[in-house]
Amino acid sequence: MHLNIRITGAAGAWVNSTVDIVAGLFAELWYDMVTDIEYESRIKGWVNFFDVSISDNGTKFLTKKVDIVLAFNSESLEKAIPSLVSWATIIVNKKWSEKSALKLEWFNVLDLEIADKYDNTYLLWILSKYLNIDLDIILWKIEKVFAKKWEVVVNYNKAVIENIYETYDVEASKDYKIEKVWEPKTLCYGNKAIADWAIASELEYFSAYPMTPASTVLTEVIKDGTVPFLQAEDEIAVANSAIWASFTGARAMVATSGWGFALMTEALSFAVQAEFPIVAVLAQRAWPSTGTPTHQEQWDINFALNPTFGDFEHIVMYPSTLEESYYFGWLALNLADKYQNPVIMLTDKQAAELYWTHGEFKAAPVDRWVILDNPPEDYKRYELTDSGISPRVKVWTKNGDFIATSYEHDEYGATSEDSDLKQRFTEKRFKKLEDFYKKEWFSGYEIINPSAKKMLVVTSFTTYTAKEFVKNNPEFGLIILKFLKPLDERLRDEIAKLEEVIFVESNYSGQIENYITKELWLKYIDWLKISNLRKYDLFPFYIEDFENLVN
Repeated sequence: MHLNIRITGAAGAWVNSTVDIVAGLFAELWYDMVTDIEYESRIKGWVNFFDVSISDNGTKFLTKKVDIVLAFNSESLEKAIPSLVSWATIIVNKKWSEKSALKLEWFNVLDLEIADKYDNTYLLWILSKYLNIDLDIILWKIEKVFAKKWEVVVNYNKAVIENIYETYDVEASKDYKIEKVWEPKTLCYGNKAIADWAIASELEYFSAYPMTPASTVLTEVIKDGTVPFLQAEDEIAVANSAIWASFTGARAMVATSGWGFALMTEALSFAVQAEFPIVAVLAQRAWPSTGTPTHQEQWDINFALNPTFGDFEHIVMYPSTLEESYYFGWLALNLADKYQNPVIMLTDKQAAELYWTHGEFKAAPVDRWVILDNPPEDYKRYELTDSGISPRVKVWTKNGDFIATSYEHDEYGATSEDSDLKQRFTEKRFKKLEDFYKKEWFSGYEIINPSAKKMLVVTSFTTYTAKEFVKNNPEFGLIILKFLKPLDERLRDEIAKLEEVIFVESNYSGQIENYITKELWLKYIDWLKISNLRKYDLFPFYIEDFENLVN
């Protein structure tokens, strides 16, 4: 079974709260789920929609096609009509269906005259009855959802649902029988996974200035209450406060979007020079300037690859699943500590805000690497070593005093303009990340269906929908990029086996395609066809976008 339910209405008209109940209910009943929320930055009155895509067979993908719509006004209903499948079910207040100028005879319309201002309460329970959901399950869910509300709220909702189940005449769907299948599944959204992993990985300082779609990382850190945080006045203060937390030996992280990241560039260059570990979550959206701030695009790939001035190396990670968003957080903090370098964790609006059912989140061991508890009296914070990595100390450690400066320096941190030292310390900073994948136990990419001769190159949560396409079209395979920098050069040998490589990305210029093609010299593989699938219409990739490849 695969069922896509759209809940749509004006901003502020119970869309999100209704989705919380619908998504939570299906997760409780063991169904797999992925959601897609689309809303405008203009706060009040504009049409928003939230798709809840449900399956009982483990599939998770986004589709443009809607099977059931709950519409909270006539404008929302009219905008949803083009997405409805044949004989889709429309659940709506009768005043809106009668007001609509559209002809609805080709749809299964379940409407009701509702005098109460809370349309969503009635429409939600009509949906439940239509889907054959047992009344006892619904009553139990009401008590759980409204547990923190007054008893009168719980009783009111129970009365509404019982009345609808007893009196509303609806022929239950023959296509869907929703019942409890197994133990409940857990729902989570991307930014919560990011915050949770950081906290589980012993994050000791977090700073941010709210900016969509990164804002809720800060929200989740504040909710947790165990990590010191700063909601600073701007991103300059955000980055510099995190750097000085790192200077003390604390694990530090920031989160922002492209506009805010632009204000962090000078501080990131300082982090490179002073060898401060820091993790920056860069949540992409549609630019330039203010752009369309609440929509999906991948415009900051180039920015992440070249985040500041100077000649240096750093790490850029891009998780492709919800579980990886959690796991990569642990990995990002460990790698920052190990290589004493900025680590950028890329995400985007879709990955940051959408809800998914997920497997078990496992916190991995924390490794702080070379931190000395008893440094020698002649402690050298920037000691020249074969690996390029120098021993660190935490603040107040005996004999652990050192200078951190943005200038070139010697092994103690003292400013120097000596020609020989400049060369040696430049080589030191580069040496840390040389032969990165020989030092590490992971690959920078994953391949699905390796026997295919046509491969889609994907990143982020587009992977979910791409996997469904490849499952149904086995002539295609997937290359899922997980690390953009350092780039895993073993990927060139994999691509050289192919007939065609297709870069899938949400931007106009093909930032990933241009980067990979240049770095891996793909144009010199004579038999290889290099093509792309690009999207920059503010929406994520749907399964229908991939189907165009075979039509």
